[in-house]
Amino acid sequence: MLAASLTELFIWFVWEICLSFVLYTTGAAVIALLTFGRVQKPLYWPALFHQEKRLAKNDFYAVYMAGFFFYLLLFTLLIYLG
Repeated sequence: MLAASLTELFIWFVWEICLSFVLYTTGAAVIALLTFGRVQKPLYWPALFHQEKRLAKNDFYAVYMAGFFFYLLLFTLLIYLG
């Protein structure tokens, strides 16, 4: 029981601290590249990122999902080519 709780806590920690920051940053970069710089989303330092995430504007989730789908597409392409 304790091992399961610690595992869940560790997974949540990795997701909250690392992966959400990486997905948002990647999404902002992908959107900027696809629109040739016409649409620019702010890039945050990790400390500011968590403050902005708590405010959770709709625009935040759109950028976050763009990063998620970029990595999903990249993973699918690697499986297809491999």
